[in-house]
Amino acid sequence: MDGREIVLLVTVALLVVYVISIGGATATAIRIGEAWRRRPAGSGGLGPRSEGEVVLPAKALPPAVQRIRLVGWVVFPVALVLAVFANRSFPWLAPLAVLVMVGLNAFYFTAMQGMGEPLTLTRDGFRLGIKGRERTVRWIHVTDLVGARVGAFGGMRMSEPGEWQDPNLRPNVIFFRLNRALVRAPRTLLQRLRGLTYFDGVIRNAFGVPTEQLLQAMREWQRLAVDAETPPFRRPRPGDQKKE
Repeated sequence: MDGREIVLLVTVALLVVYVISIGGATATAIRIGEAWRRRPAGSGGLGPRSEGEVVLPAKALPPAVQRIRLVGWVVFPVALVLAVFANRSFPWLAPLAVLVMVGLNAFYFTAMQGMGEPLTLTRDGFRLGIKGRERTVRWIHVTDLVGARVGAFGGMRMSEPGEWQDPNLRPNVIFFRLNRALVRAPRTLLQRLRGLTYFDGVIRNAFGVPTEQLLQAMREWQRLAVDAETPPFRRPRPGDQKKE
């Protein structure tokens, strides 16, 4: 077995790992979406309550599938480079690999559009993400909550009450901005590449409830939390003292 055949075997092995990993994640996402669609509708409102919290489960890949998917994305560029540039003796491999990768990636990103992270609303704030990797945000640190419609190649802000609303553009995400004078809000490389500079986070609505209803409930939770927050005490200013 010469060097060309060894390179071919390595390339094919990496392609198989990529197809199994990304294809398995795609099939799992489709199956979860179908099961989620057939589940019974949840009962109970999203608004504030005196005791307890509101938990909104979301369609998400199991942790094991997420790790397998990561392996597929790691071998993806290596397999692509080897198939296109390192197997010139086998001209059929490059177009076959590109065709398989383009088709599988299209199915993957389509299936993953409905995936999200669980959201928990509490009196103090909200938690976003799976257990162990949650991001906690306090209501008093949130300065802006905005609904929007985000697609594959662009986005549009959701209309506020009283504004004209396009019936064909249903909002599917909620952006939030934090008070950067009080908290540090680091942004990931993906957020920077997407141009997410004004807002500090995004909540993808994969909970099976209207985004308008979720946004209104979050704003109500925030309003009550801000109203209940005791302002800091300070010494009275000369102008505040009453003259006798």
